[in-house]
Amino acid sequence: MSLQSPSQIDSDELTLNKLKRKRGCLRGAVTKQITKIKSDILRPDITVEDLEESIQLLTERGEDLKLIDSQIESLIQVDEIEVEFESIEEYKEKITRTRFKTQKLIQKISKGFNANNSWQDSNIPLNSSC
Repeated sequence: MSLQSPSQIDSDELTLNKLKRKRGCLRGAVTKQITKIKSDILRPDITVEDLEESIQLLTERGEDLKLIDSQIESLIQVDEIEVEFESIEEYKEKITRTRFKTQKLIQKISKGFNANNSWQDSNIPLNSSC
């Protein structure tokens, strides 16, 4: 293991702080998108296209978040790994659950279970704890 100079440590810490700030913004965007999806599915006039667009946006934000998380993981101290891992997994789970439930709803709507493209008769509880 090589020793880092004080200037390198300061640089890594600055980079880590920037990444954590950016991640905070992205996590906010992910949460906002999940909230939007939950709200949208309550609309009786929701369309498959609206849901697909929302899922695409959530997926892209999730991928951006994954990239930043991996950059942060490479810079954090060993004793911080467990806390970081739990936090990362929490967001992954939220994204995965929302995508899965919304895709199931899209499948039901697409198969014609509801002629007017409304989710209400599809009987999928998307507002469960996500």
